[in-house]
Amino acid sequence: MTIVDSPRTDETVVRPVPRRRASMSQIVGGGVLVLIGMLWLLERTGAIDVNVTTVLALGTMVIGIALMLLAKDGPHVGLIVFGTLLGLVTLVTAVAPFEGFQGGVGDRTIAISSIEEIRPDYNLSVGTLTIDLSQIDGLGAATPLTASVGMGELLVLVPEDAEIAVDASVGAGQIEILGRVIDGVDIDETYESPGYSESSESIFLELQAFTGRVEVAHE
Repeated sequence: MTIVDSPRTDETVVRPVPRRRASMSQIVGGGVLVLIGMLWLLERTGAIDVNVTTVLALGTMVIGIALMLLAKDGPHVGLIVFGTLLGLVTLVTAVAPFEGFQGGVGDRTIAISSIEEIRPDYNLSVGTLTIDLSQIDGLGAATPLTASVGMGELLVLVPEDAEIAVDASVGAGQIEILGRVIDGVDIDETYESPGYSESSESIFLELQAFTGRVEVAHE
Protein backbone atom coordinates (compact mmCIF):
# COMPACT_ATOMS: atom_id res chain seq x y z
CA MET A 1 0.00 0.00 0.00
CA THR A 2 1.49 3.27 -1.06
CA ILE A 3 0.78 6.43 0.92
CA VAL A 4 1.17 9.69 -0.96
CA ASP A 5 1.80 12.73 1.16
CA SER A 6 -0.11 15.86 0.16
CA PRO A 7 2.17 18.83 -0.63
CA ARG A 8 2.85 21.19 2.26
CA THR A 9 2.16 24.82 1.91
CA ASP A 10 3.66 27.65 3.93
CA GLU A 11 0.89 30.07 3.19
CA THR A 12 0.14 32.51 5.98
CA VAL A 13 -3.45 33.35 6.61
CA VAL A 14 -3.89 37.12 6.81
CA ARG A 15 -6.93 38.19 8.69
CA PRO A 16 -8.29 41.67 8.11
CA VAL A 17 -7.79 44.09 10.97
CA PRO A 18 -11.12 45.39 12.15
CA ARG A 19 -11.60 49.08 11.60
CA ARG A 20 -11.62 51.25 14.67
CA ARG A 21 -14.89 53.06 14.97
CA ALA A 22 -14.87 56.74 15.86
CA SER A 23 -16.08 57.42 19.36
CA MET A 24 -19.06 59.65 20.00
CA SER A 25 -16.72 62.15 21.65
CA GLN A 26 -14.75 62.46 18.43
CA ILE A 27 -17.91 62.79 16.36
CA VAL A 28 -19.38 65.48 18.61
CA GLY A 29 -16.06 67.35 18.88
CA GLY A 30 -15.65 67.30 15.12
CA GLY A 31 -19.22 68.47 14.65
CA VAL A 32 -18.65 71.43 16.96
CA LEU A 33 -15.53 72.45 15.03
CA VAL A 34 -17.47 72.20 11.76
CA LEU A 35 -20.24 74.37 13.25
CA ILE A 36 -17.77 77.03 14.39
CA GLY A 37 -16.02 76.96 11.03
CA MET A 38 -19.28 77.30 9.09
CA LEU A 39 -20.45 80.24 11.19
CA TRP A 40 -17.07 81.93 10.78
CA LEU A 41 -17.17 81.41 7.00
CA LEU A 42 -20.70 82.78 6.73
CA GLU A 43 -19.71 85.81 8.80
CA ARG A 44 -16.63 86.44 6.65
CA THR A 45 -18.68 86.27 3.44
CA GLY A 46 -21.26 88.70 4.84
CA ALA A 47 -24.10 86.16 4.83
CA ILE A 48 -24.66 86.63 8.57
CA ASP A 49 -23.50 89.03 11.26
CA VAL A 50 -22.38 87.12 14.34
CA ASN A 51 -19.79 87.76 17.02
CA VAL A 52 -17.26 85.31 18.38
CA THR A 53 -18.97 85.01 21.78
CA THR A 54 -22.16 83.76 20.12
CA VAL A 55 -20.24 81.21 18.07
CA LEU A 56 -18.38 79.89 21.13
CA ALA A 57 -21.56 79.80 23.20
CA LEU A 58 -23.32 77.72 20.53
CA GLY A 59 -20.41 75.28 20.47
CA THR A 60 -20.47 74.98 24.26
CA MET A 61 -24.22 74.33 24.22
CA VAL A 62 -23.85 71.56 21.64
CA ILE A 63 -21.20 69.83 23.76
CA GLY A 64 -23.34 70.17 26.89
CA ILE A 65 -26.37 68.62 25.19
CA ALA A 66 -24.22 65.81 23.80
CA LEU A 67 -22.82 65.04 27.26
CA MET A 68 -26.34 64.74 28.68
CA LEU A 69 -27.47 62.41 25.89
CA LEU A 70 -24.33 60.28 26.10
CA ALA A 71 -24.11 60.13 29.91
CA LYS A 72 -25.28 56.49 30.04
CA ASP A 73 -22.43 55.39 27.74
CA GLY A 74 -19.59 56.63 29.95
CA PRO A 75 -17.87 59.76 31.20
CA HIS A 76 -16.46 60.90 27.81
CA VAL A 77 -13.48 62.63 29.42
CA GLY A 78 -12.17 64.13 26.19
CA LEU A 79 -15.49 65.78 25.47
CA ILE A 80 -15.69 67.12 29.03
CA VAL A 81 -12.21 68.68 28.74
CA PHE A 82 -13.03 70.18 25.33
CA GLY A 83 -16.31 71.59 26.61
CA THR A 84 -14.70 73.03 29.72
CA LEU A 85 -11.98 74.82 27.72
CA LEU A 86 -14.54 76.13 25.24
CA GLY A 87 -16.71 77.33 28.10
CA LEU A 88 -13.82 79.20 29.70
CA VAL A 89 -12.97 80.94 26.44
CA THR A 90 -16.64 81.85 26.02
CA LEU A 91 -16.69 83.30 29.53
CA VAL A 92 -13.59 85.40 28.85
CA THR A 93 -15.08 86.87 25.68
CA ALA A 94 -18.42 87.51 27.41
CA VAL A 95 -17.01 89.43 30.40
CA ALA A 96 -14.45 91.47 28.45
CA PRO A 97 -14.60 95.05 29.75
CA PHE A 98 -15.54 96.53 26.35
CA GLU A 99 -17.11 95.64 23.03
CA GLY A 100 -13.98 94.18 21.49
CA PHE A 101 -15.57 90.78 21.01
CA GLN A 102 -18.55 92.11 19.06
CA GLY A 103 -16.93 92.02 15.62
CA GLY A 104 -15.85 89.26 13.28
CA VAL A 105 -12.69 87.19 12.92
CA GLY A 106 -9.73 87.63 10.57
CA ASP A 107 -7.65 90.46 9.11
CA ARG A 108 -9.42 93.60 7.93
CA THR A 109 -8.22 96.85 6.39
CA ILE A 110 -10.53 99.85 6.23
CA ALA A 111 -9.47 102.92 4.25
CA ILE A 112 -11.37 106.13 5.07
CA SER A 113 -11.06 109.08 2.70
CA SER A 114 -13.72 111.44 4.05
CA ILE A 115 -15.33 112.29 7.37
CA GLU A 116 -18.70 111.08 6.05
CA GLU A 117 -17.35 107.52 5.82
CA ILE A 118 -16.51 107.24 9.52
CA ARG A 119 -18.81 104.82 11.35
CA PRO A 120 -19.74 105.18 15.05
CA ASP A 121 -17.30 102.38 15.93
CA TYR A 122 -15.18 99.59 14.48
CA ASN A 123 -14.94 96.21 16.19
CA LEU A 124 -13.06 92.99 15.52
CA SER A 125 -13.19 89.90 17.73
CA VAL A 126 -9.96 88.14 16.75
CA GLY A 127 -7.34 89.18 14.21
CA THR A 128 -5.80 92.37 12.86
CA LEU A 129 -7.84 95.51 12.24
CA THR A 130 -6.15 98.27 10.22
CA ILE A 131 -7.86 101.63 9.85
CA ASP A 132 -6.18 103.86 7.28
CA LEU A 133 -6.87 107.57 7.79
CA SER A 134 -3.80 108.73 5.89
CA GLN A 135 -5.86 110.09 2.98
CA ILE A 136 -8.82 111.43 4.93
CA ASP A 137 -10.21 114.80 3.86
CA GLY A 138 -12.64 117.29 5.37
CA LEU A 139 -11.74 116.85 9.03
CA GLY A 140 -13.52 118.90 11.66
CA ALA A 141 -12.37 119.79 15.14
CA ALA A 142 -11.75 116.67 17.24
CA THR A 143 -13.26 114.29 14.68
CA PRO A 144 -13.97 111.14 16.75
CA LEU A 145 -13.16 107.54 15.85
CA THR A 146 -13.67 104.54 18.16
CA ALA A 147 -12.23 101.08 17.49
CA SER A 148 -11.59 97.91 19.47
CA VAL A 149 -10.12 94.44 19.07
CA GLY A 150 -10.77 91.46 21.32
CA MET A 151 -7.59 89.48 20.66
CA GLY A 152 -5.06 90.67 18.11
CA GLU A 153 -3.77 93.95 16.74
CA LEU A 154 -5.38 97.31 16.13
CA LEU A 155 -3.45 99.65 13.82
CA VAL A 156 -4.55 103.19 12.95
CA LEU A 157 -2.64 105.12 10.29
CA VAL A 158 -2.95 108.92 10.52
CA PRO A 159 -1.80 111.72 8.18
CA GLU A 160 1.66 113.15 8.77
CA ASP A 161 0.34 116.67 9.31
CA ALA A 162 -2.76 115.76 11.34
CA GLU A 163 -3.27 116.97 14.90
CA ILE A 164 -4.41 114.00 16.97
CA ALA A 165 -5.42 112.99 20.47
CA VAL A 166 -5.38 109.33 21.54
CA ASP A 167 -7.00 107.51 24.45
CA ALA A 168 -5.78 103.89 24.29
CA SER A 169 -6.17 100.93 26.64
CA VAL A 170 -5.03 97.30 26.53
CA GLY A 171 -5.89 94.54 28.99
CA ALA A 172 -2.62 92.71 28.33
CA GLY A 173 -0.11 93.55 25.64
CA GLN A 174 1.36 96.69 24.11
CA ILE A 175 0.47 100.25 23.14
CA GLU A 176 2.54 102.19 20.62
CA ILE A 177 1.71 105.79 19.76
CA LEU A 178 3.92 107.42 17.12
CA GLY A 179 6.94 105.39 18.23
CA ARG A 180 6.36 105.55 21.99
CA VAL A 181 5.91 101.99 23.30
CA ILE A 182 4.36 100.79 26.56
CA ASP A 183 4.05 97.11 27.54
CA GLY A 184 2.22 95.50 30.41
CA VAL A 185 -1.09 94.44 31.89
CA ASP A 186 -4.12 96.72 32.24
CA ILE A 187 -2.35 99.65 30.59
CA ASP A 188 -3.80 103.00 29.57
CA GLU A 189 -2.09 105.70 27.57
CA THR A 190 -3.15 109.13 26.37
CA TYR A 191 -1.48 111.37 23.83
CA GLU A 192 -2.19 114.82 22.45
CA SER A 193 -0.17 116.48 19.72
CA PRO A 194 1.05 120.04 20.46
CA GLY A 195 -1.44 121.84 18.23
CA TYR A 196 -4.46 119.62 18.87
CA SER A 197 -6.49 121.93 21.12
CA GLU A 198 -6.20 124.91 18.74
CA SER A 199 -6.68 123.00 15.48
CA SER A 200 -9.94 123.13 13.53
CA GLU A 201 -9.00 119.87 11.74
CA SER A 202 -8.05 117.16 14.21
CA ILE A 203 -8.78 113.53 15.10
CA PHE A 204 -9.70 112.02 18.46
CA LEU A 205 -8.99 108.28 18.65
CA GLU A 206 -10.46 106.02 21.33
CA LEU A 207 -8.78 102.63 20.94
CA GLN A 208 -9.04 99.41 22.96
CA ALA A 209 -7.77 95.83 22.90
CA PHE A 210 -8.55 93.10 25.41
CA THR A 211 -5.30 91.31 24.69
CA GLY A 212 -2.81 92.20 21.99
CA ARG A 213 -1.50 95.43 20.55
CA VAL A 214 -2.74 98.92 19.76
CA GLU A 215 -0.67 101.14 17.48
CA VAL A 216 -1.08 104.64 16.06
CA ALA A 217 1.43 105.48 13.33
CA HIS A 218 2.03 107.63 10.30
CA GLU A 219 1.74 105.90 6.95
